[in-house]
Amino acid sequence: MSALGPLVVVIPHRREVALLQRAAAACAPWPVVVVDDSDAGAPPMATARVRLSGGSGFAKAANAGLTWAEAEGYAWALVLNDDARPEPGCIDALLAATGPGVGAVGPVLLGPAGVESAGIRYSERTARLKQETRPPAARRPVDALSGACLLLPSDRRFDEGFGHGMEDVALCRALRQQGLAVLIEPQARCWHEGGATVSRRSPQAVRHAVAGHLRLVGPSPARRGLVLAYALGQAAREDWSVGRLRAVWAGWRGA
Repeated sequence: MSALGPLVVVIPHRREVALLQRAAAACAPWPVVVVDDSDAGAPPMATARVRLSGGSGFAKAANAGLTWAEAEGYAWALVLNDDARPEPGCIDALLAATGPGVGAVGPVLLGPAGVESAGIRYSERTARLKQETRPPAARRPVDALSGACLLLPSDRRFDEGFGHGMEDVALCRALRQQGLAVLIEPQARCWHEGGATVSRRSPQAVRHAVAGHLRLVGPSPARRGLVLAYALGQAAREDWSVGRLRAVWAGWRGA
C-alpha cells in the first residue's frame, strides 16, 4: 500500500468540463489526477493535473495518468471516464475486491437505458464481443471490463495502438493471459453517461470500433471477416446509411 493511500482516481479529460467536475466530485474523498487532453485546458479541480497536447486519445491519456500514479507511489489506480460518476461506496467495494492474483476490477455500469455493462464476453474463436447486462449475484471473473470505470494496478498500461475503443478488452485479455483475474464486483455501481468524447453512433466512433476490433483479433482472415460481418450486421440494425457504411470501410482500411 502506498504511503499516500491505496489508490488514486485517474480521469482522462477531453471536452465537457461540467461532466468532469461531477466525476471528480463523485470520487471524494479519494485523490484525483486529471489527465487534461483538451484543446483549451481544464480548470484546476483535482489533487493533480497532467497536461497533454489535446486529442491524444483515451489509451495515451490513461497511460499518462497511470504513469503519474505509479511514480507517486500509488499501488492502484481507478481509471474513470470524465462522463462517469461512481455511486457512494463504489470505489471502496472495488478496492475490497483487490488482492494477490487480481489484475483488474470493475463495477456494474449504469446508463440512461439501464444496466450498460456487467462485464464483457469475448470469444477468441468467433471474435464476438457482447456486453453482459445482468449483474451477477456475487463477484466473479469475466472476460473483460469496460474502461469507463476500471481499477488497475498502477504499473499496467493500455495499448496505445488502439484509437478509441477495444483497448480495455485488449488489456483485460493480456491480464488473463498472465494468469491474473479480471473481476466484476456487483456491489460497486457507477453511472456512465456515454458518448461525451465521441458519440457512439458517429462515423468516428464506428470507424474506431471496427479498426479496434480488427486490431484485437489480429491477422486471421477468418476472424477479420467475422468482424466485418458483425459491423455490417450492426449497421443494418441501427443505421443502414451511406455514412455508416463509409465509416465501416474506413475502419477496415485503417486497421
